[in-house]
Amino acid sequence: MEQGSRYLYRDYYRTPEFRQQLEQFATYLNLFELNSLSTQELKAAITVNEDDILDYRQQLEPLEYQIQNIHNEYDSLILEAVATDNNSAADYYKAQRDNKLEEQKKVFEDNDYAISLIRKEKERQIDDYYNEREMYRSEYLYNQDLFNYFFRNPSTGMVHSSLSNAEDQFAAQNELFGDSHVYATNYSIDIVNSPHYMFGARELLDASILPYKGWIAVPKDSPLQEQARKYQWEQILLLAGGTAAAVLLVACFIRFKRVMAIQAERSQWTTYYRKLPLDAKLLFSIGMAALTLGLLADLARHYSSITVEPLFYGEKLIVTLAIAAISMALTLIQGQFLVQDLHSWSKFGEEWKRSLLHRGGLRMKAGFLSVLNQVRDSFIYKNTGIRLLLHSCIWIGLGFMGGWMTLSFFQYNDSSFVIVTPILAIAGIVVFLLTTRRLGYLNKVAKAADELAAGRMPDELPQSGSDVLASLACNINALRRGVTLLQNEQAKSERLKTELITNVSHDLRTPLTSIITYAGLLKTEDATMEERAAYVDIINQKSKRLKTMIDDLFEVSKMASGNAKLILEKSDLVQLMQQALAEYKEDMDGSDVQFRVSLPEGPIYVLADGQKLWRAFDNLIGNMLKYSLGHTRAYISIQLSEPQAVAITFKNVSKYEISDNAEELFERFKRGDTSRHTEGAGLGLAIAKSIIDLHEGRLALETDGDLFKITITLKLQASAKLATPDLSAAL
Repeated sequence: MEQGSRYLYRDYYRTPEFRQQLEQFATYLNLFELNSLSTQELKAAITVNEDDILDYRQQLEPLEYQIQNIHNEYDSLILEAVATDNNSAADYYKAQRDNKLEEQKKVFEDNDYAISLIRKEKERQIDDYYNEREMYRSEYLYNQDLFNYFFRNPSTGMVHSSLSNAEDQFAAQNELFGDSHVYATNYSIDIVNSPHYMFGARELLDASILPYKGWIAVPKDSPLQEQARKYQWEQILLLAGGTAAAVLLVACFIRFKRVMAIQAERSQWTTYYRKLPLDAKLLFSIGMAALTLGLLADLARHYSSITVEPLFYGEKLIVTLAIAAISMALTLIQGQFLVQDLHSWSKFGEEWKRSLLHRGGLRMKAGFLSVLNQVRDSFIYKNTGIRLLLHSCIWIGLGFMGGWMTLSFFQYNDSSFVIVTPILAIAGIVVFLLTTRRLGYLNKVAKAADELAAGRMPDELPQSGSDVLASLACNINALRRGVTLLQNEQAKSERLKTELITNVSHDLRTPLTSIITYAGLLKTEDATMEERAAYVDIINQKSKRLKTMIDDLFEVSKMASGNAKLILEKSDLVQLMQQALAEYKEDMDGSDVQFRVSLPEGPIYVLADGQKLWRAFDNLIGNMLKYSLGHTRAYISIQLSEPQAVAITFKNVSKYEISDNAEELFERFKRGDTSRHTEGAGLGLAIAKSIIDLHEGRLALETDGDLFKITITLKLQASAKLATPDLSAAL
């Protein structure tokens, strides 16, 4: 294939090789003879127009930039000369600067000056062109011995020919196409590649518009005839040798393939071959195919040498073909096995999973991810990663320095070994002690964590430093305190649960007992009508109280479980408080407690469920009426506490003693022991707190002796505005 395309032409004169040589000769002929002009002619024909001037100026830097550069170059020199009182140098630099400034301005302002510069540049290009052209003259002279030619310019009538009868065009044509020449062809040489075109000699171009036309021929005594005869002989050898080689290759291939295929089916190496990974099989197949192609390519490269030494290269041809046949047979057998093993995508997937690339890739990926995770985990806490890196560098540095000093001592008898070795030993001991101290601290922390996991309470860990171990010790101490707090909370929860059962039983049993008792009295026959009516009223009151307690219990349970739903809307706190106060106006007027109510004049808007918020106010006002000490004052106020929050305060003096655990009053069915005989189920505060919590507010309880204070904090709506004047009323 490599040499075959070269020998497909009828003779040598139709080959690309000869065509290239012909084109080269025509180029040199055009360069040195047809359009050969002297430098003086070209320079004299140079023209410069406005476009040339514009292009020349555009290629330069802007005038302002060049002026600035000149000033930068000379101004510092002038100042330096003036500073040293060197006036002559200063005058010289000024003259140089002014000359350059004037020259640059003339380039952009004086067209005649620009034209002179452009001419000089074109003349320099012409000189460079002719100097470079002389490098190819020897090749032109060599090609003159290979060809004869005749060319004529149709416009000028100028003739260039290597024949003796140069002026007679018909005689030249007959001679070039006659028996004295073995090859002749028509040819046209364009003037585009002439120096007229390249250097802007437009006047000469106008005089030579048409190209040169004529003929180029190869004489019988040309050295090219030897190349033509060699080409013809190689064609004959290629045809004969190629046919013989193809027959030999096919015969060897069929023979070796049949033998090796039979042996492959019967031998054990097939089993071993099929066990190889897919990429190994492909590598072997590609290797054998590359060997085959390499042998054939080497044979093709040396094919032309057969005409020089037929015996030597003929023997080499036979051996190479035999080896190539064996290699090709092995390649095709392996290809047959691969096709059998990869006849479907599922089989290909199975083979790919067994391949070295796949398995190696998985291992490399797993290893890389493992290392990456380890490095990343070591820097979860930066100080730990930095310490680890620092310790590693220290140990590596100590080991490297120790090894280097030992090598220097034994190889070069370096006496510094005696001095440096103790220093390295001391540094190693210090690093070892620091490391063991941190390891000991780590063991203490790990032991405390084990005791916590086992349910035991460890001793509080000492905290030293600010690294991850100290942070871990602090967290374990916090867990230790949290476990203690949880144990206390669990004990408190058990106690409150017991109290809850007792209180619920008591508060539900009391009205229920009254109902049962008065129902029994109704059954007696000696009861009068007035008594029966009184019994019915009592039963009705106790039933309502029982229903109220059960409803409150369900309400607070629903809120505690998170099942209560809020209908949020823009609500006025002042209006809700006024409604709640109106419900208790008669009770407050008849009470011996003086209520001081301080409400803003304007509205205060919050995003809230008005019904539930009113319920919270109602419960708190009711508690104030029930539990305030007589002849004291109770205070209710609404005021702005923060830029976007409002505080509602309820403050009174309790008629009953308040225990130290005032926060337990928020528990359901929780009342002061001395107030057990009062009306109520102990759910008022619990319901109020649950409602405020649902509104994402805060209900805080404070006690100071018998002073009882509740503060509710709610977020204002974005557009809410609070009026500054307050209205205080004594009710």
